[in-house]
Amino acid sequence: MDCLEVLFNHQSLRSFEKRALTETEVNNIKRAVVQTSSACFYQVVRTVRVTDRKLLQQIGEVSGGTMKLAKAPEFWLFCLDYSLLRRVGELPDKIPFHLFFLGVNDCALACQNALTAAEAQGLGGVVIGGFNNAINAVCEILKLPKGVAPCIGLVLGKPDERWRGEQKPRLPVEWLIQENGFTDPYNEEEFSSYNERFRQYCLKRTSNQKDKTWAQACASSLARKDHRDDLIAFYQQQGFEFV
Repeated sequence: MDCLEVLFNHQSLRSFEKRALTETEVNNIKRAVVQTSSACFYQVVRTVRVTDRKLLQQIGEVSGGTMKLAKAPEFWLFCLDYSLLRRVGELPDKIPFHLFFLGVNDCALACQNALTAAEAQGLGGVVIGGFNNAINAVCEILKLPKGVAPCIGLVLGKPDERWRGEQKPRLPVEWLIQENGFTDPYNEEEFSSYNERFRQYCLKRTSNQKDKTWAQACASSLARKDHRDDLIAFYQQQGFEFV
């Protein structure tokens, strides 16, 4: 499949056929992850591929049961790990924030490359963060040692085409990409039009229909209470410094 076609047709997909990924599909995704750009070439991303049904069930349960992991063919967890750099160079006891920041960016890039490689093979998936609600429990389930910090999750599989709907409408490209400097792109008429297009999409999509504009959906999400207030404490326990 053409690379641009893959990128332009991206959708987050959560319903999959029951078949497992083939060895070729998995190896192609692995290669895409390994070849991902790496800040300063530190190569600190460690990826845990989870296919064991019991583990998927456990992670889904402790994460609030919202990830449908028990039915997903695969879950890839992208983590930070500076232990190799400790072996070959000097790192302070507390890893400074800028290295944490670089590592999180690298995890995001690797995750996106994995998803794009999957989509190029007719697969699909969704980037998730629900595991952060129980990050200590997830570390215990996957036996992640101290110093290995989960950042981003990716569910993968062969999409169940019965549940593929329209692409979710985006904000105007002129709002998201600007030339030679920043200007406030806000326009009340354009924003109202976008809100209504988003609302119509939500009403017509194949699952989780709701009557909300984009602004209302974001407000609901921001008001939702979760258990992520202790994330900074978790990463500090893993050896990262935030001050």
